[in-house]
Order: sequence, then structure tokens, then C-alpha cells
Amino acid sequence: MSERPERIEREMFEIRTRMSPDMTDLRKHIEPQVVAEQVKRTIRQRIQDAVERVKANLRAKQQELVDSAKSQFELARKVGENGDTAPLTDAVRSDPRPLVLFSVLLATTLFMVRKITSVRG
Repeated sequence: MSERPERIEREMFEIRTRMSPDMTDLRKHIEPQVVAEQVKRTIRQRIQDAVERVKANLRAKQQELVDSAKSQFELARKVGENGDTAPLTDAVRSDPRPLVLFSVLLATTLFMVRKITSVRG
């Protein structure tokens, strides 16, 4: 009978010895500093991904606006040649952004010119 408890104790010691590296590794993974660093990395990565998506969306919208402006400019040039305003009117109705931006830039330029000329005069 005395041999049986010794054998059990020896097996328990072997099991503890094999588990010791696993427990040490587990302690490293649950340390607050390690967890905090992992959370920081995850948050940074998610923010960086979101910023990249926003940048890509802005680039796409910018390209869409540039393409629309080019198209409307070409249609305005054709109006001068043949006098038909219908295609330009339809284009501006479908996407008024280029005309609005042009109007804002024109108004700003005129206000600045007026201010400059009134200061000199």
C-alpha cells in the first residue's frame, strides 16, 4: 500500500513539472502591461484602418467631382459651339456640385478684388 501513494505523488510531480512552463506563459499573457499593450495595438490598428477607409472615400469623391466638372466644362464649351443648352442643364441638375463650387470661387474672387480695389482707392 505504501508504494501506491508514492507512485501517485511521483506522477503528480511529473504533471506539475510539465505544466510549469505553460503556467509561466499564461501568466505573461494575462499581465496588465501585456494586455494593455495588446489593446493599444488593436485600437491603433482599427483607427488606422478607419482613417484609410475615409481617405479612400475622400479620394473617390474628389475624383467623382473632378470627372463631373470636366464633363460639365465640355458641355458648356459645346453650348458655345452649337447653342443647345439642354445637355448642360441636365448635367447641372443631376450633379450641381461643380457649378456651386465654381459660383463660390467666383464670388470669393470678386469680393477679394472689390476689397483690394477699395483699399487702394
